[in-house]
Amino acid sequence: MNSNRSGGRAADGEGSRLPTDEALVQKLREGDSAAAEELIRRYRQKGFGIACTLCDGDRDAALDYTQEAFVKVLGSIGSFQGKSSFYTWFYRILVNTCLDGRRKRTRWERLIPGRKNRSRDDSVPEPGVEDYPAPEEAGDPYTAVRGGDLARDLDKALEALPEKQRTVFQLKVLHGMALSEIARMTGAAQGTVKTHLFRATRALREALSDWREDNGADR
Repeated sequence: MNSNRSGGRAADGEGSRLPTDEALVQKLREGDSAAAEELIRRYRQKGFGIACTLCDGDRDAALDYTQEAFVKVLGSIGSFQGKSSFYTWFYRILVNTCLDGRRKRTRWERLIPGRKNRSRDDSVPEPGVEDYPAPEEAGDPYTAVRGGDLARDLDKALEALPEKQRTVFQLKVLHGMALSEIARMTGAAQGTVKTHLFRATRALREALSDWREDNGADR
C-alpha cells in the first residue's frame, strides 16, 4: 500500500519530516486548504489506480469516482474520529463509491444496452483531469492484461462473480493488498475476506480452465 501506513512520512534530504496524515487532518479541520491539497496529492495516484481496477479499466468513470471520494472525504472530515488511519478511511470511501457507481451503471446499461451512464458532458474537460496519471502510470495492474482474447475472457469471468468476491479478488490479486487491509476497507471480517478470495479464485480458475490447458499443451 502506501509508505504512510503509520501516519508518518519519509524524511527529506535535510532531515526534516513531512507532516503526518493526522497533522494534516487537524489542519484541515482548522480550515487549512493547503492541508487538503497535500492529502489529495498523497493519495490520488493510488486511489485512481484502485478506481480504474474497480471500474474495469474505464478511466472516465474512475476519475469521476476518485474525485467524488475526495469530495466526500473533505466534506465529512469533521466526522473522522481517527479510529483507523486516514488512508484506510479514504480507501474505504473510495471503494464504496466505486461499487455504488458500478451498481448504478450496471442497472442503467440493463435498461439501455450499449449506453454508458455518463451524467456529465464528455465534451467539457473535467477540472483537474491533467493532474491524474494514466491508469498504467497509476500502478493499475488491470491494464497489463487488457486487450486480446484472454482479457475478454477474464472480463467475463470477473463480471460473473458476486460483487464481494470480485472486489476482494481485484484488491488482493491486482493490487497486492493484505487481507487485513481489505477487511478494514470493506468493513468485513478478515475470515470472510479470505473466504471471498478463495471462492473467487476457484471460480476464475474454472472459468479460465481452457487457457490453462492450452498453456500446458504449448509446453
